[in-house]
Amino acid sequence: MSEARERRLAENELLFRTVNENIAQVATDLGPETPYEFVCECATTDCFERVQLTVHEYEDVRADGTHFFMVPDHVDLEVEQVVSRRDGYVIVAKDGEAGLIAEADDPRG
Repeated sequence: MSEARERRLAENELLFRTVNENIAQVATDLGPETPYEFVCECATTDCFERVQLTVHEYEDVRADGTHFFMVPDHVDLEVEQVVSRRDGYVIVAKDGEAGLIAEADDPRG
């Protein structure tokens, strides 16, 4: 896969991560143990599928800047590998150029 394509896919996922950071902030204020609907963080720009997570589950994913969560059949093995399977979603780690971009753009540093 070309670096340009990897970069484009990573940027799509970073957009969804930004949306989810805002959802997490509201969820934390409302009640962190309640499941909330987050946006699937796959690379498909027109995907608006939802994944239910508690704030604690969300924080587990965000602990690593290269990790994203998504609907199980949205995984793109060219740029990511599944590191954990959960009820209704998977957690993936970005590899290569996509991983470097994800780590560099991690809003949590």
